[in-house]
Amino acid sequence: MTIITRLVLAALVAATVIGCGALYTDIRVPRAYRSAAPSDVTATPSDETVVGEACYQSLLFLFAWGDASYATAARNALDGHPNATLYDVKADQRATTYLVGLYSQVCTVLTGKVGRP
Repeated sequence: MTIITRLVLAALVAATVIGCGALYTDIRVPRAYRSAAPSDVTATPSDETVVGEACYQSLLFLFAWGDASYATAARNALDGHPNATLYDVKADQRATTYLVGLYSQVCTVLTGKVGRP
């Protein structure tokens, strides 16, 4: 095998293993979240749209911390609305990675409307 063939093969293997950008990744992924429908709450056209986010980070492939759960994102979205219900929810996931994953942050982002039960 020639040196060029080995380099091309190594680049293909690296691209497959990494899966995303080697130096920087910034992606968003849609997710599903079962929530109340407008018919389940007292919905009005003036209901406020809120966004809640929950994230975790990892460093050097050795340490990870945080909470990117749906429950935390929903709790953050309803912050300031103690007796409200989140409905018509859209869930997304955002991932940002630097230097082949040496540092990464993954966030769950919920967007929904605030209604009264």
